[in-house]
Amino acid sequence: MLLRDNLAHNARIHPRRTALSSGNIHIPYADLLDRVRRYASALDSLGAEKGDRVAILSQSTPSYVELLFAVTQIGAVLVPLNPLSVAREHGTILRDAAARFLLFAEGFEDTVTALRPDLPDRIELLRIDRGGEGCPGLLEGGRGDTALPLAHVAVSESDIALQIYTSGPSGQPRGAMLSHENLMAASASAALELRLSRNDVFLSCIPFPFMSGIGRLLRFLYLGGRIVIRNDFDPEEVLRSIERSRITHVLLTPTMMAQILALPSADRFNLATLRTVLYGGPSIPLDLLKRAIRFFGCDMVQSYGQVESCGVLTFLPPEDHSLDESSPYMRRLISVGKEAIGVEVRVVNDEGREVLPGQVGEVIARGKNIFAGYYRDPAFSAEVLRNGWLYTGDVASIDEEGYLTILDRKRDTLMIGGISVYPREIENVLAEHPSVAEVAVVPRPHCVLGEIPVAIVVPKEGGQADADSLLDHCRRNMSPFKVPQAIEFSSSLPRNSAGKVLKAKLKERIARENLTLRTPRP
Repeated sequence: MLLRDNLAHNARIHPRRTALSSGNIHIPYADLLDRVRRYASALDSLGAEKGDRVAILSQSTPSYVELLFAVTQIGAVLVPLNPLSVAREHGTILRDAAARFLLFAEGFEDTVTALRPDLPDRIELLRIDRGGEGCPGLLEGGRGDTALPLAHVAVSESDIALQIYTSGPSGQPRGAMLSHENLMAASASAALELRLSRNDVFLSCIPFPFMSGIGRLLRFLYLGGRIVIRNDFDPEEVLRSIERSRITHVLLTPTMMAQILALPSADRFNLATLRTVLYGGPSIPLDLLKRAIRFFGCDMVQSYGQVESCGVLTFLPPEDHSLDESSPYMRRLISVGKEAIGVEVRVVNDEGREVLPGQVGEVIARGKNIFAGYYRDPAFSAEVLRNGWLYTGDVASIDEEGYLTILDRKRDTLMIGGISVYPREIENVLAEHPSVAEVAVVPRPHCVLGEIPVAIVVPKEGGQADADSLLDHCRRNMSPFKVPQAIEFSSSLPRNSAGKVLKAKLKERIARENLTLRTPRP
């Protein structure tokens, strides 16, 4: 099934049922389909063709959802840009993707202006809402006055629909290519695991550019549910939205949970309609999870996945979220659950052979939800996709009952609030500073975010290295969540006989030391 077919089905079956809500805006499925076809018509009239990469820079809005379906309707590929990122990061992605169009929303004019010198030659800039300052609006000049027929362009399930950029080992982001089949398979698996229905109301407060944002949205739209879109996260407003909009499901990161639980007014809200709190990733502190179970008083479901698996590998269901302190229950609670419907998950050794229960190895998976590879990077694609299996880079053990427990990461990555970041990306930016001779970035454990980046800097001889100037340099050149939370100066970095930096030693040292954190200024 294609994304456009799924939307058309819901528009036929329940045309007046609300699909999207945002503030006072409520869009039924029939209207959503019509708006999608008009956006598709506008893109078609501008010359957008099958396979073209169409980038979008916007906050989470109904128009974002409409453009996802419109772009994929004509066989093009949506490339989401993180609104938290800086122009330099956007430019890298747009050049790698060879984007044909950049669609941007109001509020991103300065970013686009800063981008212009480094944009690909053939890219066309278009405002999503209205034209101005040298950029026409997507729907101006009569574009979109007529709705494009759904089958105007032949599209197959194997065609790429979405290209989400993830951090790469070299410091350069890589575009994970997700097909229509991948996205629909993940939606079907999650809908079954979560026992979703068209009567469910999902509160979306994760930015759409992330897989956890756009992926969860597609799962509820898959069955004809309603999505209530919040453009930002405010703990009190989230609780108010749950009460007013009669929300049945919400996805929260550990950071969001902690902010809600710390809210003095949290107990004043009526959360009776809330059936399930979803959360993701293996890094949630056990104490925080226990407090969340007690506070929400509803089902809790954990999911574990990666962009490369459309966010679906395992689920830990409600029945395994027991507060019973006995050993079997606690072992399940610290796991990420069992393999999802339609997905095979194994733990293997370095030779690719499955390990025995309790032994440690790398998590691999296969299923129709597994991505097609990285855009224009066949070498790394071949490294992570072997004989139909995705090699995740996560180190884990699996018990006799099939519960998977994540222990570490095989690749040199940080997991910051559920977002995977390669240290090399941060190191490359710091190395550009004139006072830095060498730098290594390692994670430091954090009670809410899981990990935070810490930079160990070797100053150039005679250089005037200053932590504040280094942090300012980082803020100008990377997303806020990537900025190191502490800078430590050292005369050298520990190395082995081959000259490789021993990051394991640095991690141990950082974990032991009580560094004074330098929190990035807004």
